[in-house]
Amino acid sequence: MIVRITRIACLIAIALFLLTFPLFASQFLVVQIGIQSLFLGIVALSLIFLAGYGGMVSLAQMALYGASGYMLAVLTVTYGLPWFIGVIAGLIFATLLAAIFALISVRTQGIYFIMITLAEAMLVFYYADQDRIFTNGHTGINGVLAPRMGPFVITDPNTFYYMTLIIAALVYRDNAQRMQSLGFNVYAHRVAAFTLAGFIAGIAGILGTWYDGAISPGSIDLTRTINILVIAVLGGLSYFEGAFVGATFFVLVTTYASSFTDRFNTVIGLAFLAVALFFPDGLIGLSMKTVQLITRTAGRRRVTPSRKPVPSLANARSAARDGGAENEQLTIVSAKPEEEEKQL
Repeated sequence: MIVRITRIACLIAIALFLLTFPLFASQFLVVQIGIQSLFLGIVALSLIFLAGYGGMVSLAQMALYGASGYMLAVLTVTYGLPWFIGVIAGLIFATLLAAIFALISVRTQGIYFIMITLAEAMLVFYYADQDRIFTNGHTGINGVLAPRMGPFVITDPNTFYYMTLIIAALVYRDNAQRMQSLGFNVYAHRVAAFTLAGFIAGIAGILGTWYDGAISPGSIDLTRTINILVIAVLGGLSYFEGAFVGATFFVLVTTYASSFTDRFNTVIGLAFLAVALFFPDGLIGLSMKTVQLITRTAGRRRVTPSRKPVPSLANARSAARDGGAENEQLTIVSAKPEEEEKQL
């Protein structure tokens, strides 16, 4: 009961913080930290979705992000078509490209899957870098402005933040439900999962291109590709929330570490190594263990009151284990539901 109340209170606190963030934060924080963390988190969420379903650690997600962004830019800037046509076309293109990538890669596993998806990502990068007709080569396409939707001006930082927050919440919830209903880990379902993840990355590509006001090969190069993996691992590859926790941590470090040193990538690398070596479940896993430790400590104090018989050690351990098990089930949404079923 206490665990449930604590979880609900934490969720309410997080929701209130996210909803009121633009009201007390500066525009710099809203734009540089808030919006960027959300759309990078969506890309990382697509990777965590695949990692949790069959262990598919894909390095192609930023390429799919770029495919959607490039299609939006080409249609709206180069050809002057309405923004909604660019959005629809971008999402369709990213989804179809993801399906093609899936047909090529999902029959492999482990390091072979990672290398094939990396090759797919580099294929998109080099095409964008060398094509002069559609992608404008190394320069890319500039002037991709967020649209005006009736009374809503998307270029306004607060409006853009709330739009991105709503989309991130919807994508997160949809992923949690679909992960539970995909069924057995067979070829067709792996293709479907990869295709869905491509659609999610495409959504982030639209938001990221509007955010930057441009799209170029530098937006989807090897560094950006690896950054998404770093974000997912930092947050926790086993939990959907890890995508946004890792993205926030990554953006905070890259934003503020660059003020103290030009080697901020070294800081990110050291943080990545520390998490990988000592906290394999990422920052989410670390927070869960901390909460479990606090809960067990509080539970032990409650079972030894004064003027009452002291319960047996076996009962105390059983109560602690029950409290920890309940906490694990209720605190977080796992990206690996099949492992939870085995434990049950």
